[in-house]
Amino acid sequence: MGFQSVKVPQPAFSQWVIKRRQELNLCPAKLKEKLGAAISERTLKYLEDGKKDSYSEYTLSVLAAGLDLSFPELLEKIEALKTLPPEEKPPVEKTAAAGPAKSRAVVFASVFIFIASVSLLLSSNEIIGNLSREPAAAQSRSNPGQQLQEALIHKDYPQVFAAYDAKGNTLWQKNLRTTIRRLELYDLDGDGDREVIAATWKAFGDEEGERPGWIYVWNEQGELLTEFNTWKPSIYPAREPRVRVVDFRITDLENDGAAEIVVAVTGEQYYPSRVAVLQYENAALREIKSYWNPGYLVKLFVEDVNGDGFPEIICTGVNNDLKRVKEFQVDDNLFAIFLLDGREIYGQAPPYLGQEQPGSEVWYYYVTTTANFRLAEIADVTFLGEKSKEIHVKLRDTCFFYLNYHGEIMDRFMGDHCTGETELHLMPKEKTWK
Repeated sequence: MGFQSVKVPQPAFSQWVIKRRQELNLCPAKLKEKLGAAISERTLKYLEDGKKDSYSEYTLSVLAAGLDLSFPELLEKIEALKTLPPEEKPPVEKTAAAGPAKSRAVVFASVFIFIASVSLLLSSNEIIGNLSREPAAAQSRSNPGQQLQEALIHKDYPQVFAAYDAKGNTLWQKNLRTTIRRLELYDLDGDGDREVIAATWKAFGDEEGERPGWIYVWNEQGELLTEFNTWKPSIYPAREPRVRVVDFRITDLENDGAAEIVVAVTGEQYYPSRVAVLQYENAALREIKSYWNPGYLVKLFVEDVNGDGFPEIICTGVNNDLKRVKEFQVDDNLFAIFLLDGREIYGQAPPYLGQEQPGSEVWYYYVTTTANFRLAEIADVTFLGEKSKEIHVKLRDTCFFYLNYHGEIMDRFMGDHCTGETELHLMPKEKTWK
């Protein structure tokens, strides 16, 4: 019995395939290498060019494995893509109504251009024959802004990344001598050309020339536009000379058409941390907002939770200072999750043992447990819903809490291995500590 064909929505499906491949840090050539002989290079090209809207179950099952998905998961994604609104297409210019005279003029002009081109080609044939093939990097400079397709971190050397064209050829590469935490392509200034944005993270060791905690911006030709050190003097007694970038997201917090870079920054010794908002103007970065946390941050999310068109910022991490307050009666650091309104970011997280500047958090939760500290770790955060979203918080001991925008616990679910000892506690905003 043969494989059935599956209809896919185009170009949404091909765009998703490319995005998924980039999330896995794979260029087209690397994906082909991962798939082996199961899918031909021609078929892979069809999968990404958006022109073919039907594939066999076999082809999709092989693709799913290459994209680290199961076949049913890929089918679910295809069904979800079918529900997206169709893209608006530009109107097609009609030339038939121009009349016979205009058509003849177009034909004569085309013939003239063709003859002139052939003559030029023949006259310069000797010169062309003496030239060797121009390298890819030089080609990108001679045709700026046209070839860059994606930028990927090297899988074996995380301090190196390369820019590729649509065929997977390397255009240029950079060695930052520091682990690259995140790499993004985004049009920061709205001029139609995407910038390459990279942030650095200190993993292990202390090599000469290492620069953790920096954000770099290049143009499409690989020219460095600006660099920014995210370190800032701490508001807490413990001060560190360097920091690391945990993650960053590019979004429009004010919904005004201007992009901001939301950065989660943590000290090299995991204390303290902060959420910083950077603005890109005139090929330079500057910090415009920040919110401090007495511990380290683990995950950063930017999501419009309440559906008002303005993104919120959600972070998970650890609070080291709560154990210093007798009222809490805890002997260890506590895992935490908090939500910030992207338009109002200032101050610090409770218990305000830095400069006593209460922060702008909408809510702040901490987790306690009487068992192993790791059981209270926030393992995952997901968002479900269309316009207004629920925040699903999963703890390591498989206890789930469902929160709304206001921080109210709407539901709770205990998984198969839940100990029942972990609890999510809302920090009272009216409380202050000395």
